[in-house]
Amino acid sequence: MDDELAMVGGMVKRPDFLPDEVIDACKSYRDAVRVSWEYRRIKQMHRCTLAERIDRKAQHVSDYLAQDDEPHRRNLPADSLDLWACAVGNFGVQQWLNRQSRLTILEEVIAERAAA
Repeated sequence: MDDELAMVGGMVKRPDFLPDEVIDACKSYRDAVRVSWEYRRIKQMHRCTLAERIDRKAQHVSDYLAQDDEPHRRNLPADSLDLWACAVGNFGVQQWLNRQSRLTILEEVIAERAAA
């Protein structure tokens, strides 16, 4: 019950974490966005509903979720990540970003130690 918020008429569950193997399979930020959408809590949610919930245009959401990674495609902006997690019901994108950051920090520490 710790991850639920009491509300009139029901409960709101906080976003979930995706399994490690799912995040590990993501090779790019765009992959993480698509996987996060694929694992959305409300499977019947349409892209236009997602756009409303994250305060973005439906055309932009279509770009975020497009299977091709053409250079003209927009990426999900960082200032939409919290709304995205609430809308899809998981922290998949944030999990992927955290792993990328840790790897970068780890590489920096290794390089500093090697230089010393």
